[in-house]
Amino acid sequence: MTSPVLPYPDAPVLVGIDAGATKAVAIAVTPDGERIARAEGPGANPKRHGLEDAADRIVALAHEVAKDRLRAEVHEAAKDRRPAAAHEPVPDRTPALLFVAGAGIDRPEHARALRAALEARLPATRIIVVNDTLAVLRAGTLDAVGLAVPVSTGGNVIGRGPDGRVTDRGHGIFGGAYALGALAARAALSDRVGQDLRRTVAAAGLRWTGRRPGPEAALLGAAVARAAEAGDPVPARMVDRWCARVTEAVDEEVDRLGLGPEPAVVVYGGLLEASAWLGDRIRQAILAASPGARLVSLATEPAEGAALLALDAWRGTPVAWDFTPRR
Repeated sequence: MTSPVLPYPDAPVLVGIDAGATKAVAIAVTPDGERIARAEGPGANPKRHGLEDAADRIVALAHEVAKDRLRAEVHEAAKDRRPAAAHEPVPDRTPALLFVAGAGIDRPEHARALRAALEARLPATRIIVVNDTLAVLRAGTLDAVGLAVPVSTGGNVIGRGPDGRVTDRGHGIFGGAYALGALAARAALSDRVGQDLRRTVAAAGLRWTGRRPGPEAALLGAAVARAAEAGDPVPARMVDRWCARVTEAVDEEVDRLGLGPEPAVVVYGGLLEASAWLGDRIRQAILAASPGARLVSLATEPAEGAALLALDAWRGTPVAWDFTPRR
């Protein structure tokens, strides 16, 4: 049985993957920038899932999305000529280039380790691995220059300068849904938060035992933000501290990377939707450090940025990632 006739049977497929901690999203494009497909898979953070499992998950998702998803149209068109063609499987497609923007890729050695694991599985594919924030910057700006400030599970600030230097503050900033949830669990143990938040912590089954709670603590982030907005003193101080550290970080990164008086700052993350009040507080903290900052809200998902970075690399202008350690 012959394979179905595909619109671009020999065309290279480029894949960009936003490999997060809770899920990974892949987008496949042609070298001309035509979007072929989008697919989701489980999280693929080497720090959380282990290097080998993360690599396996990324490769499986890359193979899945690299298949030509125009088969529906092709099969439909083939029905009149050869009815069997409508039921033939589309062959696997190995991407010519795989660009992975990954959570947990905080240092060059992290990128090298994951790239080596992926190259062992995809020896014919050109592979590039960077920190996931670069996909956010590329999705929100034309040149991936500026700062990215997540209002989500973590509370980092990562920037990229015009010369390609990247400064990573890692987890040096206090904040993010996980930190809020973990500290709320600790405060609830001694009744230092309001009754509503105590009930939420109890319903979530979180209990401070002297060790960091599991990743489910991040699910409390929105509840902590609501308590802070309502005036609960301890949660309010948590948010105040987060904002103060954002101001400090933005001031430092703008100066370190030479971003000038009007840097682009991409503000993004699930907590923005859960708490408009918290989003306003974070934006005010950014402007306190850089009054001329151009605040950017993502109009598309970070995986779109990863796909654009894949295209940039294919066209000969790969994103420069010159890591400048903070400490």
